[in-house]
Amino acid sequence: MSLSKNNFLDFIATEIEQFYGIRVPDHTQEEKITYTLFKYFFGIFKKKLDVYFLSGKAVNYQVHYFIFNFKIF
Repeated sequence: MSLSKNNFLDFIATEIEQFYGIRVPDHTQEEKITYTLFKYFFGIFKKKLDVYFLSGKAVNYQVHYFIFNFKIF
């Protein structure tokens, strides 16, 4: 079974939607969109999702955790 590039890019968007419940736009001019997944204790602890785009399609994503606006991993 071979996957074409378009099917793989659609797989990334589907994976984000299933795991995080966020619908990624199909075509966008942005290179990166950041979504806040949750905040605790008035924003002291945050979890953010960065979605990276190339030619309007989602090509990668990363989850980052922040304490006092410092990235911990």
